[in-house]
Order: sequence, then C-alpha cells, then structure tokens
Amino acid sequence: MAKKQLVDLVNRLKKSGIKISFTKPKSDYLLHINQAGKISSSTN
Repeated sequence: MAKKQLVDLVNRLKKSGIKISFTKPKSDYLLHINQAGKISSSTN
C-alpha cells in the first residue's frame, strides 16, 4: 500500500514538472520534497 502511494506521489510530481531521483541520499530527497511543498503552497 505504501509503495503504491509513493508511486502515485512521484507520478503527480512528475506531471508537475518535478523530477525525483531515488539514487540521491534520503536527506537530499526529503529536501526536494520540502521544496516541492513550498513551491506548490506558494503558487496556490
């Protein structure tokens, strides 16, 4: 279930033009998620 949610999230982010690489360190990945959240909240 969690994996499907993650895949859905990544697909939605890709549609938004945000690319996520799972080869990066976890902290870097979380940083991208935080930036993506700030970008979407500031545009809405």
